[in-house]
Amino acid sequence: MSTQHVHAHERREGLLSVEEARERVLSQIAPLAPLQLPLQEAHGCVLAEDLVAEGDIPDFASSAMDGFAVRASEVAGASPASPVELRIVGRALIGHRPESTVGGGEAVRIATGAPIPAGADAIVPIEDCEVVGDRVRILAPSPEGKHIRPTGEDVRGGEPLVRAGRRLGAPELGLLATAGISHPPVHPRPRVVVLSTGDELVPPTQRPEYGQVRDSNAYTLFGALREVGAVPVMAGIVRDDPEALRETVLNHLVQADAYVSSGGVSVGERDVVKAAFFRRGDVEFFKVAMQPGMPQGFGHIEGKPYFGLPGNPVSVFVSFEVFIRPALLKMMGRRNLFRPQITARLEADVSGPVGKTQFARVIVRRDGDGYVAKPTGGRGSNLIATVSRANGLAIVPPGVEIAPAGSEVDVMLFRPME
Repeated sequence: MSTQHVHAHERREGLLSVEEARERVLSQIAPLAPLQLPLQEAHGCVLAEDLVAEGDIPDFASSAMDGFAVRASEVAGASPASPVELRIVGRALIGHRPESTVGGGEAVRIATGAPIPAGADAIVPIEDCEVVGDRVRILAPSPEGKHIRPTGEDVRGGEPLVRAGRRLGAPELGLLATAGISHPPVHPRPRVVVLSTGDELVPPTQRPEYGQVRDSNAYTLFGALREVGAVPVMAGIVRDDPEALRETVLNHLVQADAYVSSGGVSVGERDVVKAAFFRRGDVEFFKVAMQPGMPQGFGHIEGKPYFGLPGNPVSVFVSFEVFIRPALLKMMGRRNLFRPQITARLEADVSGPVGKTQFARVIVRRDGDGYVAKPTGGRGSNLIATVSRANGLAIVPPGVEIAPAGSEVDVMLFRPME
């Protein structure tokens, strides 16, 4: 089947392509309004506006060596055979004003990092000096400016410190602290309320009765949210009752910047997310030409994004990677929204439904000049262990029923290769 025929088939079946579905989501996502956060909380957040240095950094000239602050012209001819003798008139210590200025025939003992005393324009390192009582013999010349760290050497007043759009890492925090900016304006981390729907679910701490299953999706989502830099808010298990779901969602409005629920978005009579929100028009439900993760829900509850995911564990993980992770990065003001992709050679056949994009779990390793991808197990959307063993998702496009061993595929890496 040609790709053109596949797309026509998708439209007849009411299926959106992965790209169409992702654009539908991302077009309705905006960065969170900036907040002025303390530096520790701003770490990892994206700067919302350009920050400019109010003054020079550093704002005083200092010594790069232990030694003596002198006038360069007075020591120009100094040598071991013909030392220049100067009178020691004081000290310059780090964190304090120098005790004295430097006049003709004078020197001030100085420590590394200490301010340069007025009148001095060079530093003679201590190894080129001999101290005799209250005098110092200079044994080598030191040209003007030597061993002096000038004002504004790092950043000049009025110059940009950090540009808008930069994610604040360790160097940026240090620079802003140096500049006295303690509360930079940043796009904050979104607080994401996590809900699991289903009468069959019990917490991991509880032994399931026959027919029950432990709730794994909440913990997959917790980890994925933490890894992307969001703040998970665990709202627990919600029974298959639309009123209970609506109540839980509305009870978390103050805490939430977004919601993610798993389960209840298919076409069954007990699909609680549909029953709770479909008639109000808050959440749109659509089918995506992808495997796993075909049924999806997306909309806004009181202006806050709501992501309704399928219930199968692998569908939850893949749907998060394809739709939710880019949306959260956009909420955080990030510009690069997508995982890195590489091209890898398949070690084994990967089959998929011909009309859908297949996201196959693979483990990728380097092999000479290229990469090799090995499937980690079956394609069933309930097989969460296949994700645990993988570091990437091989993308088999619509129209390809079998990607044979030896062929090349694009792979979305979701964690580093070991």
